[in-house]
Amino acid sequence: MTDNEKQGKKRSERMLKIFKSAAEAGVSMEKFPVHKFSKYLNGRIISAKRGEIEVEFDVKDEWANPTGLLHGGMQAALQDEIIGMTTVTLGYEGTLLTVDMHVNYLGKVEVGETIRVKASMVREGRTILHFFSTIRDKDDVLIATANANLLRTQHKIDFIEKLTTSSRD
Repeated sequence: MTDNEKQGKKRSERMLKIFKSAAEAGVSMEKFPVHKFSKYLNGRIISAKRGEIEVEFDVKDEWANPTGLLHGGMQAALQDEIIGMTTVTLGYEGTLLTVDMHVNYLGKVEVGETIRVKASMVREGRTILHFFSTIRDKDDVLIATANANLLRTQHKIDFIEKLTTSSRD
């Protein structure tokens, strides 16, 4: 294993330790030193392993379409966000950017209900990674799915360093 691979493994293990401890403690994303959109979504991590995360959300009123159901745009945003969280479990020094995403809207969920969004890495290529995501309601009924391709970049995100630094204290 190269030094770069060893460093990546350490980064992955640090992120997984943070996510797993948050899941055990029932801590919401609002408590994490993350960007504003993650704080706003305020999910609770249910489980995490390399290349896979599941997060629970309470559907907020402002996420609804005019019929009072979870808006399709929010469904896409939630899946993209959790796919993004999944990428940090991989331990790369640079971030991954979504280059395309296809969402299938299969069901409905009302404001006030709890949903679970799960993202999994399907294929880890050298430059393009493929992910699959689902949204399920409280009864485990499938609400939406997404397939996404992400591009590896050298762009570093500062919140990962803040998150891993604050967890060492």
